[in-house]
Amino acid sequence: MATITMRQIRDGEVPFDGGTAIQTDAERPVFHGNGPDDYVCVVCGNVLAVAMQPMQMTKKVRVRCGRCATVNVAVTEEPEA
Repeated sequence: MATITMRQIRDGEVPFDGGTAIQTDAERPVFHGNGPDDYVCVVCGNVLAVAMQPMQMTKKVRVRCGRCATVNVAVTEEPEA
């Protein structure tokens, strides 16, 4: 498994049809999958999503960290088609 550091959203960055998941317990990831990658907060390194496939973690998926309240996004650009 790889650990991928997410990035902080930019001011005014709002995806067309995305949403923000809120981590209510800093000890429990918001998302659980069956893929190769874990995603962590860019500011504090808290685990936000575990075992995710890259296609599941798009720019439409944002996660607010339960430890530091930073809103994170997984990718910076669209994947190749």
